[in-house]
Amino acid sequence: MAVQYGMRTRDASGAVTLDTSVTPIRSLKMMTVVGDGSFDQYIPIPEIQAQSFVVVDTLEYQGDLTYTPQAWYSTGQLHLRQPLSKTWQVMILSQGGEPFAAPGSYGIRVTNNAIRTQIDSVNRVLSVHSSGTFQCGQQGGNFIQWVDINFPAVITTVERPMVFLNAVDYMMVGNFSVKGAPGAWTGFRLKAWPDSLHGSAWTQYMTIKWFCSSYMAAADTQGQYGARVRDANGALLFSTATNITSLNSQPFSNSFETAGTPLTGAGGYYAPSQQMAWTGSFDDYVLANALFSCTNIAQTTQPIRANFGGFWPGNRGMLQMYVDNGSGINPLTANGRTLFAARPMKPI
Repeated sequence: MAVQYGMRTRDASGAVTLDTSVTPIRSLKMMTVVGDGSFDQYIPIPEIQAQSFVVVDTLEYQGDLTYTPQAWYSTGQLHLRQPLSKTWQVMILSQGGEPFAAPGSYGIRVTNNAIRTQIDSVNRVLSVHSSGTFQCGQQGGNFIQWVDINFPAVITTVERPMVFLNAVDYMMVGNFSVKGAPGAWTGFRLKAWPDSLHGSAWTQYMTIKWFCSSYMAAADTQGQYGARVRDANGALLFSTATNITSLNSQPFSNSFETAGTPLTGAGGYYAPSQQMAWTGSFDDYVLANALFSCTNIAQTTQPIRANFGGFWPGNRGMLQMYVDNGSGINPLTANGRTLFAARPMKPI
């Protein structure tokens, strides 16, 4: 038998519940930063490493115009454009190997050849909280424009939960927001943006699968099997009995490129086309939190602009985005919007 590295656990039936030689667990470190009101703010964050991937999110619900600032990052630094004076949530993808949070911290670190997995009180895993399917868009004379989803139970974390979307085929959505407030997140809301550039697909309802992930601890039901990590107070940080969200990091690039046909219309309407190489797999979901929320460009005639996009019919090799600019004058693009590809480790 070949030498095995890493960790493997099974449940009472003998089924494998965790195998780091197959799928490494990538954890997230979440922190907050505060805007200083400048146009471009550069914030030193040593935790951002060369292999990191970062998402900036809001902790506020502002209805259909919930927004986040444009965000870029480099090793040791976060760049926010017009962050105003608000508090923003920063999520840093951990590849494992970071120092534990503090002396005496509790956690687990596993090495599988060059692949590392780390889970502790700071670098924590996301677990699937709830999931479902909805339809929206145009079909004949029926148009479902807005979708409101309520979670089956309130999520009580301070951190805003992550919502991942994956259409059965075509998807074009925007104006995304998570409803609620820190400590009481209740659901999410989004808008369908069908357009005629995508053939007959836009005349049919979009069928979209979703799941929500959070740090909220799941019930520990695995009995004497598997692995658990608890903090110094006994609170559950991780259990192999839960359905872990497998974060695939970024797809193949870290920004969008101007490509494709822009959307134009009456009155000078203009929405530039932006594209990014995607994973190629219909099993991968895309993080909706920052990508499909609005952007706030203060001190302009159109300060809050909707980001919308998704997948073309039959195509998972490319992620399509548009920004609702209103006109072609100084158009805002999707460059700087950040995202994760992910999938549940267990079927949902």
